Amino acid sequence: MNDTLKQKWETLKTEIPNLRIRDAAKHLNVSEAELLATRIGNGVKTLKPNFAEFLLETPKLGHVMALTRNESCVHERKGTYSNLSVNGQTALAVGEDIDLRIFLKDWKFGFYVEETKNDSMTKSFQFFDLSGEAVHKIYNTEQSSEEGWETLKSTFVDENIRFSNEFVARQRKIESNDKNLIPKFIEDWSQLEDTHDFFTLLRKYDYSREFSLQAAEGKFSYRIATNDFLELLHKVSKMDLEIMIFVGNPSIIQIHTGKIKNLQIMGPWFNVLDPIFNLHLRTDQIETSYVVNKPTRDGIVTSIELFDKDGTLILQMFGKRKPGIPQSKIWFELVHDVIGRETISNPSLI
Repeated sequence: MNDTLKQKWETLKTEIPNLRIRDAAKHLNVSEAELLATRIGNGVKTLKPNFAEFLLETPKLGHVMALTRNESCVHERKGTYSNLSVNGQTALAVGEDIDLRIFLKDWKFGFYVEETKNDSMTKSFQFFDLSGEAVHKIYNTEQSSEEGWETLKSTFVDENIRFSNEFVARQRKIESNDKNLIPKFIEDWSQLEDTHDFFTLLRKYDYSREFSLQAAEGKFSYRIATNDFLELLHKVSKMDLEIMIFVGNPSIIQIHTGKIKNLQIMGPWFNVLDPIFNLHLRTDQIETSYVVNKPTRDGIVTSIELFDKDGTLILQMFGKRKPGIPQSKIWFELVHDVIGRETISNPSLI
């Protein structure tokens, strides 16, 4: 244990009582995992690095809160883990409540954490990547299965594991972004048959996601202002329109499907504060926003995509849809009203 770091954290908590651990780690110039590890033996226990096996057991936890975040956005969804599957370094949870796309390659550290706040015990399983950045966290709720939590705790906690603070900094991939390839790229984009094929298209041309949207601007992508996006969220809320909100980091993507109702602005944070879904978005960190159209065999699929100043994807939003079912015409027209364009004729839309 790093006693010096532990003392610095204690001092910082005295100076700034409500400072969250992620912000405290930044303030102290360490990773969140390293800071949390100073509490090992005091409410924090190390987990076996059997992350795939752990995920397959998560349905036993019962009703929980799943949290995934990146630097600019926090996505919290309550429910139960179900329909878990693992295929090599990729895992899926495709339940009605908790919907995840998981990439296990860089999962490195796991902790079981207990904290007492306001006379109640908060329990969580927390996972971090090679750089010590938080990947995913699972918190108990009043409806959680006590037996399930004890089962996973006894199965996966290993107090003999020594925490290693040898971190590997996240390496941002450098894409070629060759402008000479743009005409062929746009042509291939026009031939897409599934939204998932877009990832393959980016790899084929070695384009970053934001560069690809810049390249397709006016054809398949349209830049909008942050306020346009926030206004759209309010319209979606008032219309009771079901949407899909994707938030992730390099190791996981978490998806909410449903309505959003209680929208609140608190300083730079735009918040959705609903009983089963919370979203916390730093609007001051949104550098660019796009409306994006992708042709598929089911017709056009439209999304909103937000990026930070480094070109990192913060959030994606779609109208609710399933493979084989066209997107909602209401969603399509609502989004395209934002960019001031006439509705694109598409007979497959409903």
